[in-house]
Amino acid sequence: MRVSSSTSGIKLDPSTRKRIKQAAATLDRTPHWFMKKAVLYWLHRVEDGSSASDLLNEVDIDADNSYLSRQKLLNVDQPMKKTVE
Repeated sequence: MRVSSSTSGIKLDPSTRKRIKQAAATLDRTPHWFMKKAVLYWLHRVEDGSSASDLLNEVDIDADNSYLSRQKLLNVDQPMKKTVE
């Protein structure tokens, strides 16, 4: 049985693309294989209950400014109310 799939894209700077290509070559794999494995690895971690703070190192957490991440890092159960200035 054939599984249907579609292409999803991400924008990467040339330096990151080069690093992925080199890492994939080191493993004797294609860049496509490498990126797919990376996405599936992180997807499984999130599905198993990891939060953003579990997945990001301290520097990444400081740089991450998403609304949801701030709530999780503050252990807020209820959504924060946005104030109008």
